[in-house]
Amino acid sequence: MKSQTRSHYERRLEPVLAWLAAHPDEDADLYRLAELACLSPYHFHRVYRAMMGETVAATVQRVRLLRASAELRTGSRPLDQVARRAGYESTAAFSRAFGAAFGMPPGRYREDRSPEAIHRDKELTMYPVQIESFPGLSLAVLPHAGDYLQIGGTFDRLFMLAAGRGLMRGTPRCFGVYYDDPEQVAAKDLRSEAGIEAPSGVELAEPLRRLQLPAGRCAVLEHTGPYSELDSAYAWLFGGWLPASGEQPADFPVFEEYLNDPKTTPPSELKTRIYLQLADRP
Repeated sequence: MKSQTRSHYERRLEPVLAWLAAHPDEDADLYRLAELACLSPYHFHRVYRAMMGETVAATVQRVRLLRASAELRTGSRPLDQVARRAGYESTAAFSRAFGAAFGMPPGRYREDRSPEAIHRDKELTMYPVQIESFPGLSLAVLPHAGDYLQIGGTFDRLFMLAAGRGLMRGTPRCFGVYYDDPEQVAAKDLRSEAGIEAPSGVELAEPLRRLQLPAGRCAVLEHTGPYSELDSAYAWLFGGWLPASGEQPADFPVFEEYLNDPKTTPPSELKTRIYLQLADRP
């Protein structure tokens, strides 16, 4: 696809991605989305799939199942209500979809991954942490405001824009930068950025901007599993490892590197590296 043509379709799909991110509970009506994109309903789905690498239905299901996993871990909604909120008319259909994505049925997931279960099994809160020398990296980023678990929509938009600007050649590294503590800041006020590796010589245009991850020592924790379970890894990193390490954090926010693609990887197999920049030792 020619770059000019791709840019044309990027502009068409921008309002669609924004609507999907803002309305996870609403049906993704073909005619509504086609109208937002100023495309014929006959061709909208083909254009979306070509640009995004998945169908609209797959995007919506991925977002809803991720949210459902968070609700099962920390919420008290009955299973049938979680299923309906995720768009499934029966708990059986929800259980099949959830089990295929997360490797276990939702009832067992709630039992094994709830804070109470994690508190009972201390080993679930412990993760290996390595101190590494991070060489620094230049990113092209898009800002995200609100719940960190909803940053996936911003990444979808970032990847679409990056492809049109030639930044998706090979396998570029992908990062999320998180400025606030979700335990202290309301979800609607959280600030973060979705980023993709972009060499410093590459010129960036709005809405992308450049962000430099600084070089230095980092405590690195690698987590395997759904993004909705990263809070346990953070609790261990800051509540267990850091106080016992003798280290001090540097004046830079925590950032995460995503080692595989959530569109093609089951949530139970997602790999995330959490980087905590460390202050220089005196």
